[in-house]
Parts: sequence; structure tokens; C-alpha cells
Amino acid sequence: MKQFYLLLHLAFIISTSTVTAQKLGNPILLWPGGAPGASGSSDEDKPAVTPFVPAPSKRNGAAVLVVPGGGFTIRAVDHEGVLVAQWLKDRGITAFLLRYRLRPLYGRNDWVADGQRAVQFIRAHAAEYNISTDRIGAVGFSAGAELIADMTVNAIAANSNATDSLERFSSKPDFMILAYGSMHIPDNGDSTTIANLPPTFMYGTVEDRASQGEMLNMYNRLYRASARVEAHFFQNGIHGTGFAVGDPILGQWTNLLHNWMRAGGFLTKKPQVALAGVVKLDASPLLKGMVILTPVDDRGAPRVVVYMTNTGTGELGRFLVPKDQGPVEGRYKIELRQDAKRWTSNSRDPFMIKMMAKQSQGTLTDAERKEWSDSLRKRNFSPSVDKQRIYLRKRPNDKVDYIVNIKEGREVLIEVFSK
Repeated sequence: MKQFYLLLHLAFIISTSTVTAQKLGNPILLWPGGAPGASGSSDEDKPAVTPFVPAPSKRNGAAVLVVPGGGFTIRAVDHEGVLVAQWLKDRGITAFLLRYRLRPLYGRNDWVADGQRAVQFIRAHAAEYNISTDRIGAVGFSAGAELIADMTVNAIAANSNATDSLERFSSKPDFMILAYGSMHIPDNGDSTTIANLPPTFMYGTVEDRASQGEMLNMYNRLYRASARVEAHFFQNGIHGTGFAVGDPILGQWTNLLHNWMRAGGFLTKKPQVALAGVVKLDASPLLKGMVILTPVDDRGAPRVVVYMTNTGTGELGRFLVPKDQGPVEGRYKIELRQDAKRWTSNSRDPFMIKMMAKQSQGTLTDAERKEWSDSLRKRNFSPSVDKQRIYLRKRPNDKVDYIVNIKEGREVLIEVFSK
């Protein structure tokens, strides 16, 4: 009898799994009348996307094209496709899983065209899916990363006069996510191509040496071109980990990715704004510490961290956050952290500026070296705090959090009191 119930339970699990698998949406053909150059009529001759649409209450207007890898001979559609798309969907991001053409049936021009067409499809149907046309990204794994890098470097511009409605939209993603794969771009001394790439996030592992070398080359090209790039390379991990869902170590990369997307303004429809202001503690400028601004009303809005390091030659306690790192308009909760009570950066001390310049130029005299040494012995480098001080309210007796209202073009005064 026990065996009977065990078999019944197993049958139920299998049945449930089958039903779950059948809940995936139907693929939507990118060329309903037939893809250009199609040589057959199977699914492998019909490039398509499968939408993964979040619940309306979760939807944030961002979209990501998901491109699994497989060496262009297979598509790792489960762990680099469905699991990735579901992860994005759970976080309010509309995902589109790409079915692109493979070799030996097709070649590089065909699968690149499939990726380009998919981005054009998403933009053309943005209203239908409640997507912002300027917050459409692409994530690729291994060969899929090569595909999205290739299609982005060779993006198709919008053609407003095109008879094909999809061709009226650009195929260039607004951001790229490259997982253990990239594209070799010849270094011909012209950094324009690299500099014009959209913000890029890279993930890989040192153990995966076959992929990591090319990723490092691309990262260095992006870095030298001053492109917007963030990379996280873990020490251990085989090739093909996907989003590493459930891995306590590698699985952290998706949290880093989500933070990056949020900080880049991709998870909110509100535009980011530059932010300037002054930070004070007990009526004096905060010399060393940070201010963390957390959005109150928009869960997808960027969190902003302002580091106060008493550097530069401007007003003490003053800060400036550029637009591409800034908040959106709205209410933000303030958290102020003091790291030191006594701090003077070398870049602010006129004496140190002069001495270091002479040291660098090789013009420092023996008399100046003695003057510098005497000054050093008189300075106080003993600790000024016993721990980091944290302030969540403007005054200690306040019953509510410290909230500031951010408006474009308006400076903010952030001031807290310890007593």
C-alpha cells in the first residue's frame, strides 16, 4: 500500500511539473511571413520571442531580451533562458526569451538579425506590454553574450519611412548584461565604437578561463574608452552557471545586477536628476562619512550614496552627484553615517598640496623635507571615534524618519543633530 501511495505521489509531481511547463507563453514569430533566408519550416527556421509578463502591480516598465548560450549549436533554454526570464519577471521586469537560429542551418548574420529584430519587436510593442521604449536591455550568456554584443555594436538605426513597422524602431539595447561571454572588437586605436556602447554589466569567473580572457579584454576596452561599465569576476565557478539561482556565492551576482539596474535608473519611469547640497552634523560640515538616500514612494527608484571625504577646494560639507548617478524627483529617507570627527584630506591642505607637488617634480629641498617632517610629527593621527555613528532622524527625539523632498535644480541641506 505504501508503494502504491508513493507511486501516486510521484505521478502527481510529474503531472504538476508538466502543467507548470505548459504555463509558458507561446512563442511570437519575429517574421510572421517567414524569416529572411529561411531554408525550412521547422521551429529552428522561425526566430521568435516568448514573453514573460509580470503582474500589473509589479510591473516597472523595464524590459530585457534574454539570449541563452550554447555555442550557436544549441540553446541552453532552461537555466540560461526560462529561469532567467522568470527571475526578471518576479522583479517587475518584462522578459522576452529569444529563439534565434543556429548553425549549421544558419550563420552569424542570421542570428545577429534575429537579436536585432527582437529588440525592434519589443520597442514596437512597448505600449501593449506597458514598457518604456528607452529602458529595454539585453542579457546574454556565453554565445548569447557574444550575440547581444555583436548586435549592439552593429545596431540598426530607426527608419521612420520603413514599410515594415518594426524597422521604424532602433535595434540598439539601452543596456547590456554579458555573462561569461563577450565580443572581440579589434583595437584599431578608434575608441568611438566602444564609447558608444550602452551601459554594460559583466559577470564571469576566473576558473572559466576560456571565457574570462576575452571578457577582460572587452572590459579593458570599455574602461579605456570611459564607457559606463561594471564588472564582477568571481574566483570559482564553472562555465554555464546562468543566474546561479540558489548558489550562496555565485548567486549574489544577480543581486549586484539588480542594484546596478536600479542605480542606473532602469527600474523607474522617472528620469534621474543631478543633486547638489551640503551635509552638516551638529551645525558643522560632515568631514568624513556618508549619506544614504533611500526612495520612499518609488521602489524602483535609485538609492543614492553620497560619500563625504572633505576633498577638493570648495565649501566644506558640500557634495555634487551627477545625473547618471543621481536620484529621481520625490521623497527620500536620509541615513547619515559619521566615520570620523577629525579629517583633512591631502587634496585640501595647501601645505600638503605644495609639498607633494615638489616631491613629484623632484624639486623638494632638504629644508622643505625637514619642514614637512616637523609638520608631520605635530599632526594628530589618533582615532577620533570609537565606532561609526548612525543617524536616522533629524533630532534624537523625533518620532519619524528624516525625509527630504528632491526636486530637479534645487539644492538640499541635509542636517542632523546628535543631541
